[in-house]
Amino acid sequence: MSNISIPTTVEAQIRTRARNLPIDTCFLSKDWEKSQEANIIITRKHTNGNLTAGIFRVDLKLRGIMECTYRFNETQLWLDDILKRYPNLHEECEYNLAHNIIYAAWTFAKDYGFEPHKNFKTAQFILEEDTDDIPLIEIPLGKNGIPVLEIPFGEECQREIAILKKTAGADFRIVYLDKDGQPEPQERTYTESLNEAFEIGFDKFIEKYSDSNSFLEYQVITDLLYVDKAYSVEEQTQIDIETNVIIQDPRLQLKHDQPEDDHEEELAPSVKYFEEGKTDKAIVEFRKLISKYPDDPYLWSVFLHNLAAAYDIVDEETVKEAYSRFPDHPVIKAWYAEWLAQEKQYDGVFTFFNHAPGLNALTQEDTFISFSVLPSFCFAYAMAWLDKKEVMRAEPYYQIIVRFGFNYGLGDTVQKMMVELKREKLNEMLEAGLFGNDEPVDE
Repeated sequence: MSNISIPTTVEAQIRTRARNLPIDTCFLSKDWEKSQEANIIITRKHTNGNLTAGIFRVDLKLRGIMECTYRFNETQLWLDDILKRYPNLHEECEYNLAHNIIYAAWTFAKDYGFEPHKNFKTAQFILEEDTDDIPLIEIPLGKNGIPVLEIPFGEECQREIAILKKTAGADFRIVYLDKDGQPEPQERTYTESLNEAFEIGFDKFIEKYSDSNSFLEYQVITDLLYVDKAYSVEEQTQIDIETNVIIQDPRLQLKHDQPEDDHEEELAPSVKYFEEGKTDKAIVEFRKLISKYPDDPYLWSVFLHNLAAAYDIVDEETVKEAYSRFPDHPVIKAWYAEWLAQEKQYDGVFTFFNHAPGLNALTQEDTFISFSVLPSFCFAYAMAWLDKKEVMRAEPYYQIIVRFGFNYGLGDTVQKMMVELKREKLNEMLEAGLFGNDEPVDE
């Protein structure tokens, strides 16, 4: 007689037996459509009357299955106690609705690089398989389909933002929450301001914001004036081509087995220390990881990113050390180039990149390039060209900075330098009589 392996752990019991039990009751938080967050309980009934259950906390705005737990062969009293403690939280619902919410959130999050809670590996077996047998229900995701990252009070979520910039480009929104978990008032983006100018017309936009103290509107007015007065159609076309060559570089879209997956759990505490402002402790922990995995450039790139966020500059010692170890790695090269620009070694930027166009400046190889290189790469080239007062040559890098909202590090400096230089050149054109009877553009 052959031995039969009988599952003994709760996880094994759920994976092998749960889908053989009939669905019993399902419960869903009442305000899930408005809040776009759902608390869901799904139960299956044993022949003895007990329940196996999955409890899911789901974010429909971006993160998907944020938390989940499971219980095996619990009594009905266990479920009654939960519902009694949270009487206003849940109402009974059809299984199909709960199923669609969970799977829609899971798929949406995965599309943008966010994995479900680790317990989902087991808890998913409490759900039915996602087949055509389950009627499809349309579930609202994100804001009109655009992912929305909510950042809790006191946190920075640098890792999550980096993931989104890589997977969604500029097509996502960030909402900062206050101490009570409510959205804080948000400043609008460059793109939103530019869109308004196109919608209402440039003349009305100038009239509306001519007395505004907002740098953003002043910036948009300057940029549109400069396009109209200083660039020829051919020059505008050339700028658009150079900008899109970078943004649409196919190497940014290649699939990549990311090395960070190997060390994600070990990295989390170090990144958390940075987010909590415990910089010294974070540095110590990062150094330990780097010593443990000396051949992993990704650890250095995360280290540099967090140091730059903490110090508001690229750390010279760290970037030089990283570059000495990985001189051909695109992300490390981008950080080193930003350091050169930060130190005003502008000719060094051109030499470093060998004057190569687009992302070929970082690598000639047909290999994955992380989206995270764009800020530092654009900061460096933009600063170098602006130092030479070459507005048109700086424009593609400036356009990427404003489109993607790289308003940190040298990004803010680039924008102020660009606006100032454009105003100077516009006034030179005015004094030369190229604007007719127009008034000076300084405000």
